[in-house]
Amino acid sequence: MPILSIFLLTAACLPVEWPAPPFGLGPGASAGLTAAAVLLPLAAAFAVRTWVVRALRRTPDRKVSIGQGYGRLRRVLFFVNLGTVVLSILGLGWGWTTQHTLKVTWDLELQLAPFAELAVPLPYFVLVFGCWLIYYDVDRALHHLSFGGAAGGRFWSRAGYFFHHLRQLALLVAFPVGLFVTQQTLTRFAPEASETDWYRAGSVGAVLVLILLMPLLMKPLLGLRSLPAGPTRDRIEALARRLHFRCADLLVWPTHGHTANAMIVGLIPRVRYVIFTDRILEEMPDDELDAVFGHEVGHARHGHIWFYALFLGLSMTALAAVMLLVVQELVVAGVTVPEGYSGWVTLPPVVLAAGYVFLVFGFLSRRCERQADVFGCRAVSCGDPACTGHHAATKYPDRGAGLCPTGIRTCARALERVFLMNGYDELEDSGRRTIGGAVRAAFGWLRAWQHSTIPRRVRFLLSLIDDRGRERRFQRRLVVLRWGLAIGLIAAIVLLGELVTWQELRKAM
Repeated sequence: MPILSIFLLTAACLPVEWPAPPFGLGPGASAGLTAAAVLLPLAAAFAVRTWVVRALRRTPDRKVSIGQGYGRLRRVLFFVNLGTVVLSILGLGWGWTTQHTLKVTWDLELQLAPFAELAVPLPYFVLVFGCWLIYYDVDRALHHLSFGGAAGGRFWSRAGYFFHHLRQLALLVAFPVGLFVTQQTLTRFAPEASETDWYRAGSVGAVLVLILLMPLLMKPLLGLRSLPAGPTRDRIEALARRLHFRCADLLVWPTHGHTANAMIVGLIPRVRYVIFTDRILEEMPDDELDAVFGHEVGHARHGHIWFYALFLGLSMTALAAVMLLVVQELVVAGVTVPEGYSGWVTLPPVVLAAGYVFLVFGFLSRRCERQADVFGCRAVSCGDPACTGHHAATKYPDRGAGLCPTGIRTCARALERVFLMNGYDELEDSGRRTIGGAVRAAFGWLRAWQHSTIPRRVRFLLSLIDDRGRERRFQRRLVVLRWGLAIGLIAAIVLLGELVTWQELRKAM
């Protein structure tokens, strides 16, 4: 869950005066307690690893159910790890210890060392790195049982597995958090420059350039390579031409069969890539792979990436204005922050932003994902709304203009296959309502908060076969939702800008 990790790490790096260690303990004792706290979930992870490996050796025919149980336990331990990080920073004094030991002299004053904020969430990184090394044995055992002696059966070395995950963490989590910490460091050591308009404009410009050029960084960082020439590339390129879609390249993400997924990155065609993992290319039938590609093209065709950038930019501006208005009202009311707690006022905006992204952006993203699913159906649909099957002579309309039952079923099968290939639970609902089932459903929803669960997406697509008007109603409602959100946020910013003054809002950004 990269976004949850980003907000947790950002909160940990805020200029907050963290609580001192309990019982009057010093930095050394705080570090010892933190180390002990971190070892407990690592020990639990090792126990899970030992159980799974032994169970797979005894009963390899139960690898599916054992793998599903392992996945559920691993997700539970993920939240245990987050709780351990919070406990270490707030309850065991680790945050206070880093702030009071990592000091340097600057302009004859003691200052927190450059990038020292990253030491506050150090327990998080220790837990993540430790779990990678521990879980390696389980993932290797599951991989070998799935592939055996096949060509795709070669798994990473432990170091290769570690660096595969490290690359993803660096790109999805460490990079945005690093930008935030860099801004904190510049503000601390060059406060006058950081308050100027040129600095703010330069910061915004730098972020925009990084967003535009991020796909160029992803290629070497994740070890991506061009999809080799051959029938698969020829077919996908022909489909791209039929859909009138342009991108810089089609890329393969080598995961040694560990992941089945596809994605599109890049705002403009010259730096836009469509990425397939090796497993999805090896195991997905041609027509279903075309539907997966059509899904990614749907994100570009409907402008989802551009709208996400606009929506998040407007949202963060509106949230900053709301927090500034609250602060101004508290000042007018004579409310003051007690000495030593001034840094804590930076924490509520992060919590508010996290909740907003989870609820509002998640709601929007799930519907855009469904819209991309529909386009995936259109990419493999003929022009006959009552067709009963496709054959070699089937004609497909340009730009994905058709929508037929065969195309819908093909895309639904592709989603189901990706779901099962990634080791998730069964698609069918047994109808029984148990506490364990409710917990699994809750974790499944949390895992899919940004995309919705695969069973729900499949049910929606299949419902379009008998109710063709539902697709048109869905498209209209999503257009209204997107325009309503954009206009509403712009109106809120204009109103709040007048209330807090535009100059103050500009300083707060």
